[in-house]
Amino acid sequence: MQIDYEKLASIAADPTSRSTMAKDTSEVLASYMQVLSNLIFASERLSESEMAMIISSLNRWITKKNVSVNRSYGVGKIVQMEWGNNFSPELSYKHPAVIIEEWANTVLAIPSTSTLAKVAAAYHPTDNPTGKWYYRKVGVSEGFAHECALILNNAKIMSKARITSVFGTIAGNLSDDNNIFREIRKTMIQNFFSKEYVEHQKLVQAYEKEQVKNKILQKAYDKLLEENKILKSADNNDTFAKNEKTEESN
Repeated sequence: MQIDYEKLASIAADPTSRSTMAKDTSEVLASYMQVLSNLIFASERLSESEMAMIISSLNRWITKKNVSVNRSYGVGKIVQMEWGNNFSPELSYKHPAVIIEEWANTVLAIPSTSTLAKVAAAYHPTDNPTGKWYYRKVGVSEGFAHECALILNNAKIMSKARITSVFGTIAGNLSDDNNIFREIRKTMIQNFFSKEYVEHQKLVQAYEKEQVKNKILQKAYDKLLEENKILKSADNNDTFAKNEKTEESN
């Protein structure tokens, strides 16, 4: 039996369905049973490892989907997160992640992976400067338990209910422009919003040029101001000398 997605979509959009329990409708229950049947069939083609992750993910969603977590974790925290059941090449199941931004009950997080191929392809300023920008190789020196790669193009805004544990914090001063935390944010802006980044850089360069011009003008102004003071002083001295001669002649 195939799932009738159009029928399910019409039920989901029907306002009366919001006050009707699923257990009281045969159409939805029939589709639900078909999903369970599909899952059982799929389990015959899945590894024990992946099936374990699917079960864990589904059960956590069932028990936590309506939970609101208002705890403050803080940016730069390295956490374990449940990423759910997603489509390839999206990341699924449990993975460590870095919190890049935080709000009341959601976070913007970047997942990490220990897959050797991704770690080998990842950018690193010294180990692999020509690596892929959307993979960033990190390790113990950055505050991680072991060598892995951050997957920048899998960054997502996630519910804090998906956080299962906290491992630590990115090493160093997060406000330092040379810290990997700042580097990651800049890389995301540069590549996710390339047009806006280029326009911003043009504005920065124009501002810097104006600053140079301003310094030159300020220097010229200060010089003229000093010359004016000297001229005024000389004029005052001449006036004083003339006054003295007038007094002497009188």
